[in-house]
Amino acid sequence: MLYIIAYLLFAAGPLLALIPGRRIPALLAWLLMSSACVLAGIQGIIAIAAGQSLPLITLSLPIIGPFDFVQTPLGGLLILITSSVFAVAIPFVTRDANLYASGRRGLFLGIAMLTLASMIGFFLAGSIVAFIFCWELAALAIWGLITFETRQSKPVAAGLLTLALSELGSLAGLVSLLLLASAAGTPQLTGIAHAVPEMSPTLLMIAGLLAFFGFGMKAGIIPLNVWLPAAHGTAPRSTSPILSGATLNLGLYAFLRIDAPVALHQPQLGLIILSSGALTALIGIIYALVEKDMKRLLAQSSVENMGIATAGIGAGLTFAAYGHPLLGGASMVAGLYHMINHSTFKTLLFLGAGGIDASTGTHNLDELGGLMKRLPALGSFFLIGAFAIAALPPFNGFVSEWLLLESLLRVVEIPDIPVRITFALSGALLALTSGLALTCFIMLPGSALMGLPRSTQAANAKKAPLTVVLPMGLLALLALLLGLAATLVIPVLSRLAATLLGTNPTASLVPDFFHIPSQVPMAIRHALDPIGASLGGAFLPLRSLVVMHLDQTPAPVVYAMSTLLTFGVLVVMLGSVWILVRVIRRRRVTRNTLWDGGLTRLRPEMTYTATTFAAPVRVVFQGFFHPLIEENEERHGAFVLTRSYHQVITNISERLVIRPSIRVALYIASRLAKMHKGHVNTYASYILVAMVVVLVIVASAGTR
Repeated sequence: MLYIIAYLLFAAGPLLALIPGRRIPALLAWLLMSSACVLAGIQGIIAIAAGQSLPLITLSLPIIGPFDFVQTPLGGLLILITSSVFAVAIPFVTRDANLYASGRRGLFLGIAMLTLASMIGFFLAGSIVAFIFCWELAALAIWGLITFETRQSKPVAAGLLTLALSELGSLAGLVSLLLLASAAGTPQLTGIAHAVPEMSPTLLMIAGLLAFFGFGMKAGIIPLNVWLPAAHGTAPRSTSPILSGATLNLGLYAFLRIDAPVALHQPQLGLIILSSGALTALIGIIYALVEKDMKRLLAQSSVENMGIATAGIGAGLTFAAYGHPLLGGASMVAGLYHMINHSTFKTLLFLGAGGIDASTGTHNLDELGGLMKRLPALGSFFLIGAFAIAALPPFNGFVSEWLLLESLLRVVEIPDIPVRITFALSGALLALTSGLALTCFIMLPGSALMGLPRSTQAANAKKAPLTVVLPMGLLALLALLLGLAATLVIPVLSRLAATLLGTNPTASLVPDFFHIPSQVPMAIRHALDPIGASLGGAFLPLRSLVVMHLDQTPAPVVYAMSTLLTFGVLVVMLGSVWILVRVIRRRRVTRNTLWDGGLTRLRPEMTYTATTFAAPVRVVFQGFFHPLIEENEERHGAFVLTRSYHQVITNISERLVIRPSIRVALYIASRLAKMHKGHVNTYASYILVAMVVVLVIVASAGTR
């Protein structure tokens, strides 16, 4: 019932925007659409709490087949995430919608609401037809958001690229679903999952790979991830939080729903998902480091974070396929946790980028600087988002990345050497990714917020809109709470992992540290006391320490961490320093003129920019980037007046996969085109040969 009301509100919100005027229609549209998001989020919470699948709508359409919708716990989580992202982004969306005329204003809001409605339908789809229909509807809505600024060439080109790769991925995913449905004898997704154990291993591997790389395109998994920076970099600024924080999860959910049952019986598929995720993460952060456009940098970072979440999912499926479902559940929890965290801090950062754009008119990092003094609230929240995405404790990014890296170390339980090597290499790639991400998100706030303003736009920055600052504050608080309340989040995600792997890792690994009174065996309790297992139990509202252990093993600890205790230590340390400096060592400040070495004033162009900060990375990875140097010069007769150099970096997926594929396709097309040129006798011979072949086939079939 809540879904029906929400869909009605989705439809009514954009219609209100068509009313003449600006303030009242925008306010009413915002209230209706926000109410719809709240209702959808509540229904998502209900689905998570139910813990089982519940049918919602069952239709049987002629020719097409069943068009069913089912409420599942995993779908409920994705609906909660999606509706939350839209709820905090809608104020900014409605504000920017007022920049258009009334007709385009309603169209803009309508496309945004269609995106949300189609995504919710996709997370509820129970049959192949409903699954693909909602997927395609969401793809078209996303294309509409990207290309809404149709007067500019870049959004149109980015939209066409997105739509082309999306349809290519959809075709691969559809082939995968049809293969599985044909083997299972049912178009229902649940029925297909139940029939997987009886299917051919070859069929499962082919279908699994098609689904992973086809649907994974929407999540930015290599090699079809080149659309993401272009799309997010050119989309309207208010829609970027939606595109990154919500729509990328479509790909993760799709291959979770399709590939999870397959990978449990095909361990090699889990290893491919793990290694592809780790490689995607590294490639994403490397390209993010050399971007000077803030939106494109954040988009490349989305590729990185989707890769991390994918690696966690792949590790979980691999552990389970090799007979270790508890360890698989631990890795799966880390992957799902990072998916939630990415939606949180990436929505926060894209809102900040949009707010900076609204205040300065630019999102070029080389033209920013000095914004912390001019936009203190936005800058502070943006800095928290940078801390979270850089995986610094006690914020949420640290929790999921630490849990993932720790869980990967448990590959020692699997005796197969190739599996251990794959896990080791993937872990090394993820560790390198974490280090580069820290570098990247030191550079981002440093270039945008610190130092001196490097342009008149930054120097004359206007006040940031409240429709950006207030949602950023909520998301910054959520990023902190998701880090501190890990022991509250992990049991919920463990129940969702159980629907995929059949085992609840929390109930089996940590049944004692999440319940009071604790029922930990005394021997294990005393063994864990040195790492702080008993701290906080008497006065904290929830367990402070995350300890995953295996009973009846010589080394029972899988991993242990506590962001809550870390936060307490940080508060004490920083408070002590403040007291020491401000209270105990208080003294009068004296100001003296220092020797300036001949430099009377520091100029903005002398400070670090994003380009100069990334110079070492470009040098180290020059062979990877394979840059193309464009030289431009201005002449007056025989004299060169100016000469400039511009470095063009092409994505490795485009360079090694997409462009060669296009060349092969064009070559084949050119050869086939010759069939359209010739004499009438040639075409008659084609027809004659075709008729003979058909007659032979029919005759041979008749004799059988």
